[in-house]
Amino acid sequence: MSIQAAATAFETEKLQHRILMIDLENCPSQIGHLMDDLKQYAQVVICYAQSGAKVPLDWIMPLTALVNEKRLEIVKMPNGGKNAADFGIAFWAGTLMAQTGADTHFDILSNDADLDHVVRLLSSQQRSAKRITTQKPNDPVSNSTFILPTSVQTYCLHLDTHQKNRPVKKETLLNHIKSKFNGSGIDAEKLFEDLCKQGAIKLVDNKINYIQKKISELASTAAK
Repeated sequence: MSIQAAATAFETEKLQHRILMIDLENCPSQIGHLMDDLKQYAQVVICYAQSGAKVPLDWIMPLTALVNEKRLEIVKMPNGGKNAADFGIAFWAGTLMAQTGADTHFDILSNDADLDHVVRLLSSQQRSAKRITTQKPNDPVSNSTFILPTSVQTYCLHLDTHQKNRPVKKETLLNHIKSKFNGSGIDAEKLFEDLCKQGAIKLVDNKINYIQKKISELASTAAK
């Protein structure tokens, strides 16, 4: 066997022992990296309760084939509610642990530290596991010295000004963001995540809870 063939075989074998579990509620923009994820993992499991995430039409056929091959599992929780997707990930982690070999590694992609409990449970059963995050290491969720994106400040100013005319559902809010920042290159999903991180909004059962105190605080930084 040539060195190149041996390296390819090694990478294929390594791929066969890796599983990625995605908390889509917490990391909705990760859907845009799905095809890349499927190249790096033997199996990808996506858990969500409510999601407005969309995939390109060109992906439909290859993704359908991957679903049929059991390499991709898309799990919609039967009921919504806080942490619904977390429970789905916990359930599937236990199911897959029972179905796979001891050398299988689990990556759980979520910015929610509560899923560290699942990582610890897997580790307690001598399984390799870790939680990975879309947040940058030096980019804390809440820090008074953190430099906010201008779009967060601008949008909070709008929410503060129009308190009686706010979108109720996530999809409606995303459409409103796209409309407001039309042509400016603002990523609506990213702005939505930033608003959640800063505590301005919370998503519960696909309905938006607005945290007025935090919105006013962020809006005041835009008004200065």
